[in-house]
Amino acid sequence: MIVLGIETSTAVCGVGLFIENGAEIDRSLVESHIHSEKLLTLLQEVVAGEQLSLNDIDAVAVSIGPGSFTGLRIGLSTAKGLCYAIGKPLLAVPTFEAIAEATRQANPTAGRVLILVDAKKDEYYCGRYEDEESGSVDVRSLTEVLPVSDSWPNVVIVTDRVDIVKSAAGDAALVLDVHQFCRASIVARLGYRKALGKEFADVGTLEPMYLKDFIVQRAGRS
Repeated sequence: MIVLGIETSTAVCGVGLFIENGAEIDRSLVESHIHSEKLLTLLQEVVAGEQLSLNDIDAVAVSIGPGSFTGLRIGLSTAKGLCYAIGKPLLAVPTFEAIAEATRQANPTAGRVLILVDAKKDEYYCGRYEDEESGSVDVRSLTEVLPVSDSWPNVVIVTDRVDIVKSAAGDAALVLDVHQFCRASIVARLGYRKALGKEFADVGTLEPMYLKDFIVQRAGRS
C-alpha cells in the first residue's frame, strides 16, 4: 500500500509518502502564504521522484488540524480533489497526533510531548501526549499550561513561538521549534494505520478541526 500525506496546518507546506515496505519520503517548504502556490508542485515532485503516477496511490491522508485556517482549507481541498480525481479513499489525521509522533521519533526518551501552536489573541492550541496514548487537544492561554511542573518528567514542548514559550516554561522542559516535526510522511504513516483499520473519511463532508471560530477582520474607515 502507498499512502500520500499532505501537511499544511502551519507555515510548513509538505507532501510525503508512506510505502508499505517502510520507505518514507518527505518534501516540504517552510514559508507562510505559499501553500496554494506550492502544494501541487510538491505533490508532483514527490510522486515523480519515486517514479510513480497518481494512480499508484492507494489513499490520501491529510492533516486536519488544529492550525492555520487558510492552510487547513488548502490542504483539505487539495486532498479531496485528488481523491475525487483518482477514485481513492481519504484519511483524516489529527495534526497534533502526527506532530507528537514525529517528536517522539526524534526524542525517544521524551516522557510527555506538549504541543503549543499560536491561536492568536494570547491563546494557543494545546495538545498533551504521553507515551503512545491518545492526547487531549484544546485552546488555552500560556498561563494555564506553563510553567511545567515537576510532575512532568522529560517533557518536550514543541511550539511555533519558541522564545515566548521558553521564557514561560521554566527550566523543567526542552522547548523546540514545531516546524521540524510537521512532516507529511508521518501524516501518511498514521493514515496508513487508519487505512488498515478501514477508518476512511467521507470526502464530501469532512471539515478541518478548527477549535476556534474564524473571524473576518474588517478594516476601519479612515
